[in-house]
Amino acid sequence: MSGRVDVLVLAAHPDDAEIGCGGTIMSLIEASRQVAIVDMTQGEMGTRGSVPERAEECARATAMLGVSERRNLMLPDAGLKDDDGAVRAVIEVLRELRPQLFLVPLIHDAHPDHEAAGRVAKRAFFLTGLKNYHPELGSAHRPAIMLSYFGNDYQDPSFCLDISRWVEKKRQVVSCYSSQVGGTDKQHFLRGLDPLDRTEARDRFFGANCGYRAAEPFVHDGPIPLTDLSPFLPPAP
Repeated sequence: MSGRVDVLVLAAHPDDAEIGCGGTIMSLIEASRQVAIVDMTQGEMGTRGSVPERAEECARATAMLGVSERRNLMLPDAGLKDDDGAVRAVIEVLRELRPQLFLVPLIHDAHPDHEAAGRVAKRAFFLTGLKNYHPELGSAHRPAIMLSYFGNDYQDPSFCLDISRWVEKKRQVVSCYSSQVGGTDKQHFLRGLDPLDRTEARDRFFGANCGYRAAEPFVHDGPIPLTDLSPFLPPAP
């Protein structure tokens, strides 16, 4: 499929989108929103798992999520840079798929690729709206809003989304990446913690702070634009 989507999720590696905002993606799809994921690299430098293995895992996770489209920009893993080539690649997808919501990696992260992806996203978000910036990449389009999802590190979130209904399914989706989670050898994991365990601990932490079983945190750069206070009120009778 290729066409306009409501939401575009940018990720440095296959599995980052599921780990960072998998519950949110599932809630959007349930609400009949078209969601696409764009992975920037194949994760080829990972300690565990080959490129073919990770591609198969990604296909299973994508099918379970139900996203309308998923692509890979084939940029270098462990060498992702905030350069014009990466920015142009992201802009080309933004102008083709024309999402209104752009979900991107938080710049503050222990993984250099995550930080680079966040910086690329920030530049692309601005430049894609300039009609004279590489018009050969498509007509200018800037999403209405860009939100950053969390990876490995903490930052005060702008808000958290309740994903209590999606805890079990998110575990199943992340577990599709069997080369990247589980096992007995955890020495190569960041801070020695299994990514799935770390993800669920984070979701529980932010959920507990909001009165939910689990929640996914997001950061918005500056005030969040609202036209009314309906997000904070129960549905009208």
